Amino acid sequence: MSVRRLDSPKPIIEIVWEGIVSPEQVEHVNTEIERIAPELGNAFDVLVDMRNLKAFPQDTKDKMVAHQKRAKELGMKRASVAVGGAIAKMQLNRISKESEHQTEFQWETYDEALAFLLK
Repeated sequence: MSVRRLDSPKPIIEIVWEGIVSPEQVEHVNTEIERIAPELGNAFDVLVDMRNLKAFPQDTKDKMVAHQKRAKELGMKRASVAVGGAIAKMQLNRISKESEHQTEFQWETYDEALAFLLK
């Protein structure tokens, strides 16, 4: 799991979710977004790499709903997600629905997800 500001001409924060994500990891990502968002003028896109994600346990799913709502509050405009497996995609769709996240776009590859944000 990692979070960083991408070195790109557009304001983009990259989040990489890997393995089985814990609620503590979600909190760490939230803290990092809170730190980075002001550097980007509180208006940014998010590139999410979920290609190596195994699953979000139930307690983490609840945190993810709050995480998506918080990211929107901090200035997230769009999320472009490279999704690996079918289970991760189903979980992500459910989380997005619960958080009322309407500006999330899913792609099969990292390059497609990044290219979408750089258009």
